[in-house]
Amino acid sequence: MRIFLVGYMGCGKSRWGKMIANHYGFRFLDLDTHIEEREGMTIPEIFAKFEEKGFREREYAALQSIAEFDQVIVATGGGAPCFNNNMEQMNKMGETLYIEGSPELLRERITSSKTERPLVKNFSHDELLEYITKHLDSRKGFYEQAKYKIISGDLELESFIQLLDPIINSLNQKA
Repeated sequence: MRIFLVGYMGCGKSRWGKMIANHYGFRFLDLDTHIEEREGMTIPEIFAKFEEKGFREREYAALQSIAEFDQVIVATGGGAPCFNNNMEQMNKMGETLYIEGSPELLRERITSSKTERPLVKNFSHDELLEYITKHLDSRKGFYEQAKYKIISGDLELESFIQLLDPIINSLNQKA
């Protein structure tokens, strides 16, 4: 079983991915980390050297390589579902779960994160909210192609697992 977590940057894909992989005894894989390991560069370095187009090509190749893995929770980058028919590929390779967050929550998480985010590093607080709102709106159609959806908000692990358990149980029955 492969479960791909999709959603905008800051929605908690990596955070939730690690926790739910641990809870269910799955392997956790962060797609951006996987790309960095494959390329021998950080995401910001890849963006600087190859620009977004070059990064998206590498992202696509890394995503294809995940077909080799089983019993894995994959946290994708925020843009991964929006390029190269990646969302369609993820839906074919496994299950997809959209973790939705409001623009205000996403801004709060992005600004408090230690992770460098190349696409939003030069925005003021107000500009960032405006950017997230517009950018999220342009990506939402891709995210909503996911088979399942959870609104993240300020959920605790127990609440997230309560929402996820029926999904995992139904998938286990199909297997």
